[in-house]
Amino acid sequence: MKKKGQSLIEVVIALAVVVALAISLVTASLITQRTSRSASNNTEATKLALQTIEQIRALRDRKGFAELVNNTGLSCKRLLMPASDPKDWSLTATGTCPENITSTIFARAIFIEDDNPSSANRRKVTVTISWDESSGTQSVTNVTKLSNCVSSTEAC
Repeated sequence: MKKKGQSLIEVVIALAVVVALAISLVTASLITQRTSRSASNNTEATKLALQTIEQIRALRDRKGFAELVNNTGLSCKRLLMPASDPKDWSLTATGTCPENITSTIFARAIFIEDDNPSSANRRKVTVTISWDESSGTQSVTNVTKLSNCVSSTEAC
């Protein structure tokens, strides 16, 4: 036989279980959304880094290896693209590093340095794309080596 008030305790316990379950579902949903957004941002940043490397390669191919000037004091470079033709592009030192990429949450830093001090015909190009998330600043870095195809026996 049930004692008086026992039904009330059962209702409170059932309500606590339902509330705990609801909190767990909401938390899992929020974590899933945050993880999905982070993965999407990482994918977009990787695409931007690879795109920048290809743009620098196109600049080298159209305007020559001399355009890939070594960073003095590891200053950041800015890729200026006023038109779609790489012959109109240029790499310049920038005062702000990283530079914000227009209409995105991302910022880009480009560094160019000699790959091998004994060879002036290779450059190491490092592109870092960074962005802010609730968990902190995230970044993706892509490094490639470009050769002077005209005066070098190294592969391009």
